[in-house]
Amino acid sequence: MPVDTDAASPVDEDRYRGWLRSIAEGMQGLFLLVDAGGVLIDGMAHGALQKRLCAADLVAGVTIQQLLPPLSTMLEQTLMICRHTGHLQKTDHAIDDQNGILFLKTKIFKHQHNYYSIIITDSYHERSLALQVETLSADQRQTIQLLHEMDSRYRTLFDALSEGVVFIARDGQILATNEAAAQLFRTSVSEFIKLRLNGPLPFQFVDEDMQPLAVEQRPVFATLHSGQARQAFVMGVVFPANDPSTSITWIAVNSRPLWRSGDSLPYAAVLSFYDITLQKQLERELHHRAFHDPLTSLPNRSLFVDRLDTSIRQARRTGDIVAVFFLDLDGFKAINDASGHDTGDRFLQAVAQRLSASLRDGDTVARFGGDEFTILLPTIQTAEDALRVAERVLDELQQPIVMNGISYAASASLGISLYPHDGNESSTLIRHADLAMYRVKAQGRNNCQFFREEINLATTRCLSRENVLSQEIARGLLRLRYRPYVLLATEQVEAWEAELYRSAHEDREEELISEASLEEGLAQQLFRHLIDQACRAFQQGIDRRRPSELLVVRISQRHLMGATAVISVATALERSGLSPERLEVDVTASGNISDPVALVEPLLQLHHLGVRLSLSSSATTSLPLEYLPHLPVSSMTLPEPIWRQSLEDPKTASLCEGLVALAERLGLSVTAAGISSHSERQTAVTRGCRRGHGPLWPMVSALPEPPTE
Repeated sequence: MPVDTDAASPVDEDRYRGWLRSIAEGMQGLFLLVDAGGVLIDGMAHGALQKRLCAADLVAGVTIQQLLPPLSTMLEQTLMICRHTGHLQKTDHAIDDQNGILFLKTKIFKHQHNYYSIIITDSYHERSLALQVETLSADQRQTIQLLHEMDSRYRTLFDALSEGVVFIARDGQILATNEAAAQLFRTSVSEFIKLRLNGPLPFQFVDEDMQPLAVEQRPVFATLHSGQARQAFVMGVVFPANDPSTSITWIAVNSRPLWRSGDSLPYAAVLSFYDITLQKQLERELHHRAFHDPLTSLPNRSLFVDRLDTSIRQARRTGDIVAVFFLDLDGFKAINDASGHDTGDRFLQAVAQRLSASLRDGDTVARFGGDEFTILLPTIQTAEDALRVAERVLDELQQPIVMNGISYAASASLGISLYPHDGNESSTLIRHADLAMYRVKAQGRNNCQFFREEINLATTRCLSRENVLSQEIARGLLRLRYRPYVLLATEQVEAWEAELYRSAHEDREEELISEASLEEGLAQQLFRHLIDQACRAFQQGIDRRRPSELLVVRISQRHLMGATAVISVATALERSGLSPERLEVDVTASGNISDPVALVEPLLQLHHLGVRLSLSSSATTSLPLEYLPHLPVSSMTLPEPIWRQSLEDPKTASLCEGLVALAERLGLSVTAAGISSHSERQTAVTRGCRRGHGPLWPMVSALPEPPTE
């Protein structure tokens, strides 16, 4: 069996034994393959040497001691050294018998699978050559010695090179090769040297575009045919493999001609090459990183714009329509803040996969930044085609995404712009799709809408209004006013809700400023200004307030989702010196709370600060009841529409009484909103409400002195 392979076919075995026999005959030697214990696996012997050593028949299973008694001690010791070091062992040995002295050379080297080759040859011919050399002159012997030394240095350098080196004849036959070349081509030197590089090969050469290289295109044959050297030619060597990632090795090749005096063409060429597979992988990785999002592997903004520019140029020639989608996830910030960035990242990856799966071949989806995605439809015929794709994308995102046993909603707001109707440049189309997306968000989210010019005008006015508001906040032009919360039984003021408003000026009426309708960043800025000013004002008159009086500040559920609001509360308390138990944060909600878990975390953070918490508006009716016992709130508000309807509708009155009873069981007090008369106050008392507010107790622009008790 061959020593370098796991298993051999009958053809391989016959070839191996024929090769072994020919060497044995030529060298008058013994060739043995043994295991680590010195037990024979295979072998071949020939001629007088076998008779002189009295070698037994070479039968698998016999030991060295049984096979070669005169050499057994020496062979066992040398085999042990080779086994421990793994290095080639050479030994000279002499045997004196009735036929005279027999000088032997022994080599033992290790193969894979813990097999060992033992080669024993008669050194008579070498000794005869040495005797002949002794008859030469001193100069001749010195010349021969120098030639031997030069050849030894050359062979050592040739074999030690980490760069592959191959000498190739004009007919493609490999004349010589080193170990590095054989390893790079995933074979042995003995097998590699049998190949003709212009004949059938067990691998394929390809160029950088993965196209096969014809024989004349390969650098070595180009050099042999032209006599010109080739430098740093990059080519791939493709090997048969199940894993495409490991089936190709990239090499940089240099080829140089070798000449004989008087010849017009080189008689051979020397080929040197080195492995650049890692370099190619790094180049591909850097190129991918430059144009793809690292989290989702989708194209990034740069690649999306480049493809959009290409699509616009093609559409100018073909007359096709190009569609651009701008998509923003609804409620992603709440998921990120409540469940952590790792969950948020996995959520974005799942969304990216769904978006890719919902599109056609040739369409592009890119991550534009954060939770924003853009989609390019490069060739559509009508606007209805774009609408159908948009609806399919939204339907696909409607399916919940389950992570760690928790189901998350993945709805989105999507804006659409079309070339050439909505713009002729990529930047214009993207901006108009973005504006259409924001109009969808303003109208309720989880929908899609085409861009219209009136959206652009309305957005301009809205941005102008928000710019003015931002300047007013920075300049301190907004004023506080207070809504009293009274104990319904005694009409004693228990708390003051602070609000910001613009003073009346010229043709402008007094205007209440609500953060619920503002863009996220401006809403947070407004809340930060409100709570900072309110806490300072309340603390300045704290000595004149009853110990039971509270300051109430309201924040919408949407802007509470995240750490910014909690940090604003903590900062305001620290700067003003107001005791946390004197502050009540009222959380308002509109519509259903899509992720109640996301609401719990910021409420718990506020609770840990020591402030009181209440739920108002429709929060108590839209929040799943199973979450109520886990919320650290002290009171809840009956929404004014329900409270107002209960005055005339017995069924709604029963609903109010049920809500109050539920609140009492949970240890919550109930506030009635919108009370405008004493009869309504009395009804609220009857319903079980503890406190209330409304037109019956007007708002004030400054906190009044409490009445003397």
